[in-house]
Amino acid sequence: MAAPDRDTFEAAATWYVQFQSQAPTPAEHHAWQQWLRRDPSHLAAWNQLEQLQRSLGGLPQDVTRRALSTTQQRRQVLKWMLVLGGGGYLGWNLQQHSGVGTLLADYRTPIGKHQRIQLADGTRIELNTRSAIDVIFDERQRLIRLREGEVLIHTGRLAAQLPFYVETRQGRVQALGTRFTVRQLADSTRVGVLEDRVQVSPVDNPSSGQLLKAGQSADFDRLNVGPILPFTATQAAWIDGQLIVLDARLGDVIDELSRYRPGVLQCDAVSARLRVSGTFRLDATDAVLTNLQATLPIQVKYFTRYWVSITPIG
Repeated sequence: MAAPDRDTFEAAATWYVQFQSQAPTPAEHHAWQQWLRRDPSHLAAWNQLEQLQRSLGGLPQDVTRRALSTTQQRRQVLKWMLVLGGGGYLGWNLQQHSGVGTLLADYRTPIGKHQRIQLADGTRIELNTRSAIDVIFDERQRLIRLREGEVLIHTGRLAAQLPFYVETRQGRVQALGTRFTVRQLADSTRVGVLEDRVQVSPVDNPSSGQLLKAGQSADFDRLNVGPILPFTATQAAWIDGQLIVLDARLGDVIDELSRYRPGVLQCDAVSARLRVSGTFRLDATDAVLTNLQATLPIQVKYFTRYWVSITPIG
């Protein structure tokens, strides 16, 4: 059975906390069952949470009820589940990656937030939503290890004689005096160049590396670099809290918006094919959904605050 990733584990924990705090409605129960059946990793995450609950079963029930009585306390319980679930996401993450996991990264951002960092060499880094990095500077190199999420980097000149790398699960990106983005996807890394050049090197096949110039983007896995595609500043508009799209699939827009809000945001296959253009605020996803519903033949259904579904009208 597939190991759950962080998003899956958080979605399962959100459902679990919701059901512990109050009985689910028939619609919520149906949506939860659909989610469980959609992917084997969903069921794996749910089973791990139930195993965790059994291991903590000695806690008095009135303590559990009090812990779930307010939104803030429910969020704290969700955090405990994610941290204590050593047999789940965190344990899997520790096995798959070096270091001690994203929770102990040098810098990290929660869902829906981004952070600006200035390093000692003058390098400026923007962390996107739910991102985590380690910073390793020594006498040989300047290294940013991207554990998850996305960063925009403007390399500094103070120690330009030392090579500058961004390391992901698929390989390394070497900056050649540049401004660029790196995003860790599930099975690949996406790089976009805004200024100058970067060298992309897959970890298991460095000879297949590619040089990307300003205005270019590519995905790469551990063996190969994919096709070179255009890249524009609008694709990095998240640093200004915006998502800018032109004639994009609604499904792709919803996938991007889902990165900036907790829980599950899903779009059915029919609605996903609709086309949309606009500039959307990433810190106001509920307002964005309301506007989309007003301009497209869709309805936005809130099963809970953390489970939102988009379907056609009618």
